[in-house]
Amino acid sequence: MEKGKIRFGIVGMGIRGSLFADTLLQSPYAELVAVSDAFAATLDKSKTRYNVPGYADVREMIAGEKLDALVIATPDFLHKEPVMLAAEHGLHFMVEKPFSTSVEEAEEMREAVDRAGVTCMVAFENRWNTPFVAVKEAVERGEIGDILTINARLNDTIFVPTQMLKWSKGSSPGWFLLPHATDIALWLKKTATPVSVYAVGTKKKLVGMGIDTYDSIQSVVSFDDGTHATFTTSWVLPESMPLIYDFKYEIIGDDGALYVDLSDQMVRKAGGVYSHMHTLGTPINGRFTSAPSYMLNAFVDHVRLGTKPESGAAAGLLNTKLVHAIHRSVLSGSVERI
Repeated sequence: MEKGKIRFGIVGMGIRGSLFADTLLQSPYAELVAVSDAFAATLDKSKTRYNVPGYADVREMIAGEKLDALVIATPDFLHKEPVMLAAEHGLHFMVEKPFSTSVEEAEEMREAVDRAGVTCMVAFENRWNTPFVAVKEAVERGEIGDILTINARLNDTIFVPTQMLKWSKGSSPGWFLLPHATDIALWLKKTATPVSVYAVGTKKKLVGMGIDTYDSIQSVVSFDDGTHATFTTSWVLPESMPLIYDFKYEIIGDDGALYVDLSDQMVRKAGGVYSHMHTLGTPINGRFTSAPSYMLNAFVDHVRLGTKPESGAAAGLLNTKLVHAIHRSVLSGSVERI
């Protein structure tokens, strides 16, 4: 990459897109030059807030602006078009997880990335989340020996599918949440490959509210080294929970174990409502310290230094294959190969 700031466009200016835009404003190596969003009100708000041109169509943004890279923060099921456009125009890009909700699309996207030779990073943000970074280092130091099993639980309160996301009926807790939990397992067990899965799911509460998606999904994943992992996810926890999400991770090795509880971030607040304060990622001296911001800064470094992200298209494709197999198993009631 030539000297000078990397010129970014962002596709999708919802909660995540705005966070990424704010992060780019703090980068000494990158600048936000344009935004794109299909919703007129969101687009107008973003144009005003960031004082950059806005486009309703990502194609028009790419054609109308001189860009080096894209951040793709569209809903789960709308990643393919901007990914293919980025590859076609030689733009480096970071795309939200999941890479795709379709294995066929994910394979096509990876092929396009490989042909174009662009830098692609899939936004598995927990690889930059302090507790999981510490866990990864402990595993690599051999502190728990070889991993025998992993048990993960990642749930949201019902606020997320009913109020926070406008598009939850096009997704599921499996697609919105499980990629976080499954990616950590794939990251920790990088020498093992998932080969099969058995899963069950429940559709009751959300369907009754007019949102045709799963309330919960439970799965058991088998790896080619003879080990297993369980992943549980739900979208219907009560809003009275002390934090909007409930994320717990257990890694058991043959010489020890590690336990992560991101639902307890060390500070509890009592008052009108009892809650756990979200302390991870608290800005310090005005600088963003959240996992998503560290992740985007890492992507900027990959682009400017010409290095290859570990969570690239191959990692995105494998994760899509795993989560897709989980959904297939829920429908078939049988063990599905990955």
